Order: sequence, then C-alpha cells, then structure tokens
Amino acid sequence: MKADMKSPKKQGRHTSTPDGFINVPVTKATRDGLHTLKESMGVASQAEVIEKLVAIGLAIQQAARG
Repeated sequence: MKADMKSPKKQGRHTSTPDGFINVPVTKATRDGLHTLKESMGVASQAEVIEKLVAIGLAIQQAARG
C-alpha cells in the first residue's frame, strides 16, 4: 500500500494494565508478520498485536471446548 493511501494509525488502547514483558527470540518471518499485522490491525504497537492474537486464540480454545 502506498504511503498516501495508508489509514491513520490508531492510538494505543490497552484494555488492561501491562503486567510484564516477554522477550523471546523470533524469526525474521515472525517479526515481519507482526509488523504486517500491526499495520493491517491499525494498532500502535506489536504488543497490541500480541494481545489481540492471544485473545483470539483463547476465544477459539473456549469455543472448541464448547
């Protein structure tokens, strides 16, 4: 997407108080994927991407358990 066509970035909207940090090694593909998801989700940080993906994963897990 061209720079002039990008949607404006949303401000950070943490739904909870941060409780700590994770520092894990990732592959280039994972790092690039986080950046891509950050842009497409319109969030301000990779931390918000991770928060959303964890929430999605937990919802899928709960639905699968019925």
